[in-house]
Amino acid sequence: MIQALKKLDVKDIFATKNQAKKRKNKKETVKQNQLIQTINSSRKLTAADIFPSDRVLDIRIVIDQDDWDTIRYQARDAQTVLSEQRKYSPTDRPYTYTEASVSIDGVVFPQVGIRKKGFLGSSRNSDRPSLKIKLNHIDKTGQIDGVTNLTFNNNQQDVSLISQVMSYKLFNASGSPAPLCAYAKLSVNGQNLGIYTHVERVHRPFLERAFGNQAGVLYEGTLVDFLPDWSGSFEHKLGSDEMGRKKIQQLIDMLHNPTKNIEAAIGKLVDLDSFYTFWAMEGLLGFWDGYSGNRNNFFIYLNPETDKFHFIPWGADSLFEKYSRIKDGNNDPISVKKQGIITHQLYQLESGRKGYEQALREILEKYWDEKDLLKETERIETLIKLYLAQETADEFIKKEARGLIRWLKEASNEEREETLNSEKFRQLSSEWGIDHLVLKETIVKGNDFTIHSKYF
Repeated sequence: MIQALKKLDVKDIFATKNQAKKRKNKKETVKQNQLIQTINSSRKLTAADIFPSDRVLDIRIVIDQDDWDTIRYQARDAQTVLSEQRKYSPTDRPYTYTEASVSIDGVVFPQVGIRKKGFLGSSRNSDRPSLKIKLNHIDKTGQIDGVTNLTFNNNQQDVSLISQVMSYKLFNASGSPAPLCAYAKLSVNGQNLGIYTHVERVHRPFLERAFGNQAGVLYEGTLVDFLPDWSGSFEHKLGSDEMGRKKIQQLIDMLHNPTKNIEAAIGKLVDLDSFYTFWAMEGLLGFWDGYSGNRNNFFIYLNPETDKFHFIPWGADSLFEKYSRIKDGNNDPISVKKQGIITHQLYQLESGRKGYEQALREILEKYWDEKDLLKETERIETLIKLYLAQETADEFIKKEARGLIRWLKEASNEEREETLNSEKFRQLSSEWGIDHLVLKETIVKGNDFTIHSKYF
């Protein structure tokens, strides 16, 4: 026995102890998971539960700290993702899944996969990274009404916290399929990371809800377009890639060898009714980083029922802006974006411009009500304000205050008078720490602000 011990290295002794400890921990984990599953069996979440409009989800993640530090610092290299190679295939993701547990409104999923997400903008934040949670990464039965993947955006570019929730709601209302959204308070190992936006994954459950089928071919477009030699740049997600690529190549060939009636030719491959609505909504919302504004942030679905492509918006975290942040579009019509080759080709045609105008007018008449939209911003503010850190809450109010002042200065006399005499204006003035009569007089006279308030 003594001789055997002498042959053992110190490292071997510690390794043996660690293995025993891991076996013990594994047994304890199995017991804990069995207990959690017993508790959870009495309560099942539904898809409606994870996309509420009247409350904020409570998401609690528990993960090994070393694993958390590994995934949150993973990042894309700008030179790589914007290189020439992206013409031929989607750029590789540097993000890896690691094991964690997640509690969703008290319902625990003990073994999930978690990774960072984002292209360039939101991925730069390692303190509050955007995250993907894969419920069936380890436990293959993990799901909520068929939903296996959850997406939580950190709102890095959505400082108002309303872009995604309000824009996707408007897309859906107009008949242009878009993800469902909800707000979530997210914590990791007990540390509060603040308000995130939970965005529905564009995958099978989404397709079933939006199109009534999931048998088509789905691609994601990230800084790509229907250009010669670029058919491989669309990222395949679902369905027959061979059939989908063939259709993409047909669209590319047609766009770069146009016929006399190019609108009809496009209409054989793209569902034009839905596309005009999609395009007009992007323009109305000021979606400068979408397909029509920047050839970015979109999905295309080859719908087997129409045998045509349908466009789906994505990455809608920087909307309601007058001009693009990255392009000098000041000479373009504010309500029209046409960087995408399909939008550009259609807008050269009188029939294309009429199609766009008709879709825009229909949206404005049926789905765009300024008073309802303002009420929705107030509802959202009430819903999430309690969850914001004080400095974030102050910034939220500051943006609201300055935005209203700008609008009042440009509004008609009737609109200005109605607003300045409203009870809502009195409440806001009080919230901003300003006497409403003083503020009213300042606005009416058009004076520069010398009022003492931290919001101006």
